Amino acid sequence: MIRQALALAYKDIQIEAGKKKLFTSLVFLSFTLIFLASLVSAKVPGSKPEMAALTLWLILVYLLFQTLNRSLAMEDEAGCWDALFLCPVSPRVIFLGKFMYNLLLVISVELITFPFIILFFNLPMAMIQILVPALLASVGFVAIGLLVSLFSLKSQGRELLANVVSLPLFLPALFIGLSMTVDIAKGMSLPDVWRQVLFLFLYDVFFLAVSYLGFDTNYMD
Repeated sequence: MIRQALALAYKDIQIEAGKKKLFTSLVFLSFTLIFLASLVSAKVPGSKPEMAALTLWLILVYLLFQTLNRSLAMEDEAGCWDALFLCPVSPRVIFLGKFMYNLLLVISVELITFPFIILFFNLPMAMIQILVPALLASVGFVAIGLLVSLFSLKSQGRELLANVVSLPLFLPALFIGLSMTVDIAKGMSLPDVWRQVLFLFLYDVFFLAVSYLGFDTNYMD
């Protein structure tokens, strides 16, 4: 199962590597957001830790909204969705393949843009810890986004519908993660916010399991 999922993820990576349109646009717009947010923080003394944390999470939400629905819609628009259904693999394998690809894409953009958050907001390198909550929450966010995108795949205005439905499911981890990131940016360490880390971990496990099972049931219907 894992080998088949990796093969599907590799197929999507190869397609994106050939075009590079989505990845390039995600990185460019993330840089733009960082630059604009840094200009605002420069006008508000003492706000850099909070603005850096907010920018990190805004980039994450932006990445999710731009990538998840497009990943499934690309298969539908190219006429490949039915072909995937006919493949001798479980729908759960297809979910895992899409999950791996989208998680890799989101994390890659986060890792590329994060040094510029440190640079533009003039944060010490020790602030690399603020990346941990965003990376942890990305797992659950990608799983939720894929399931909701599947539900809305055949709907009109599917991208808007998927984003509207996904956002309330993101909010618990978004609020906890943003609060946790601000606390770390102000000097707390990861052991000091272990309860929030545990919440994000359980959030990931729960929604990954729900999405894994739900994708299978909905896909077979």
